[in-house]
Amino acid sequence: MATIPRMIQGLIIFSALLGVAFLWQAYPLLPSEVFDILAFGWFLFVVDSVLTFVRPLASYVLGLVLALIALSQTLSQPEHYALVESGNLPATLTLVLGSAAQALLIVFIGYYLLARRKKNPWAWPSATVLPEQEEEDRPQA
Repeated sequence: MATIPRMIQGLIIFSALLGVAFLWQAYPLLPSEVFDILAFGWFLFVVDSVLTFVRPLASYVLGLVLALIALSQTLSQPEHYALVESGNLPATLTLVLGSAAQALLIVFIGYYLLARRKKNPWAWPSATVLPEQEEEDRPQA
């Protein structure tokens, strides 16, 4: 399980680095308001990259949210599919690598959070686990 957090960390950092290429390619194509929103999203990925070293669990949750937003916006835009069909190799590589990274982030973070939850199923640190015979004696709600 120790390798999954490293893969998540690497994918978050990769997304932030790939964002530089994406912003470089998107700048001449977009209005300034849209570009500002994309730059803010990239800034959040940079913050998330730093957060992976300081607060990994918070970083994973933020990374999951950012990956879901980025992938949903990427897949919902028909212009992106036209870009791939046009044969522009740098833009296509950025789009495919970014989408793959976001999809992998969603899978790995989801797996990590579920595996972590199975290991410790209680949401609150002060919660206690009831022995099995006591669970059977409890009234059902």
